[in-house]
Amino acid sequence: MATIALLALASCTPRKEYQSAQSDPVSLEHATKFKLYADKVVVTEPWPGAKEPVTYTISKKPQRVICTSTTYLPFIELIGESNTLVGFHNLNMVNSPEMKALIEKGEVVEIGDGASLNIELILGLDPDLIFAYDAGYESTTMDKISEAGIPVVYNADFLETSALGKAEWIRFFGAFYQKLPEADSIFQSIKANYNSLKTLAKDVRTRPTILSGTLYGDTWFLAGGGNWMATFFADAGGNYLWADDDTNGWLEISFESVYEKAHDADYWIGLSSFTSLYELESQDHRYASFESFKEKRVYNYSRRINEAGGNDFFESGYSRPDLVLADLIKVLHPELLPDHEFVYYEQLP
Repeated sequence: MATIALLALASCTPRKEYQSAQSDPVSLEHATKFKLYADKVVVTEPWPGAKEPVTYTISKKPQRVICTSTTYLPFIELIGESNTLVGFHNLNMVNSPEMKALIEKGEVVEIGDGASLNIELILGLDPDLIFAYDAGYESTTMDKISEAGIPVVYNADFLETSALGKAEWIRFFGAFYQKLPEADSIFQSIKANYNSLKTLAKDVRTRPTILSGTLYGDTWFLAGGGNWMATFFADAGGNYLWADDDTNGWLEISFESVYEKAHDADYWIGLSSFTSLYELESQDHRYASFESFKEKRVYNYSRRINEAGGNDFFESGYSRPDLVLADLIKVLHPELLPDHEFVYYEQLP
């Protein structure tokens, strides 16, 4: 009977492994958007289309940090540094019990969101640095914060195209917190779990066909074959119907084209914010004509959504791809993981 090993810290890698010459990079296994050195971190593509890398010198461990994305919180929590968080962009979106406890104690302050970040409040918090992202419209505000003397560290985990590549950003945080051995140990455990699950599903006799995505207006958005979700589907023993398209991002297709290709797909997995078949059909009655809808084989990453709409799939899913993969194997091949309880996914009622 297959089971999933609980994440446990392996014995830490000797710290001397990371005391390489300043010019020698620390080897990364899956992440492609940053490089590690003994005394610095280089983000090779800090934002989409960036022409130049950004280099950050590692001097001392931060004691007070601000984050602008929920995906950073699990990494900080996993390496045992939750108490350094003093500011976050939208407290209502947080799912982590440990982080929510800090928020309830008043130890973490809401600093606003996007262009409406409260710069005066941020300066008053006196952070050592801000972990931020730039998807194309945040730079103006961040530039003002940088000009005020607060280091802004751009994180590009969202530009990684593989699940393990996203998860390896724990080593990025480990570098800043001077906990590379601990971060590496955690990543190795997650990777081992993921690869064990991938092997479990590798030789399945049948690979169910998979449809994904939904309409936005008149356009159906779904993951390209090079997208990290397509990799999950393949590693879980599924046949994603757009796997042969190498697009890393999202495809934009007409309803008619999707229906022609996937009307009889075995499963429909990943549907934006929908939480029920009724809600889905109410949005567009044509959804009900898909075979997966008729057979109620529709699953979404909606199992852990808080009262404000914060979805834990988009918080801790980056850091725990092994749990995401386990969920998808449970959907497609439940006999392989009979004891697994869904973490992120659920069958829509």
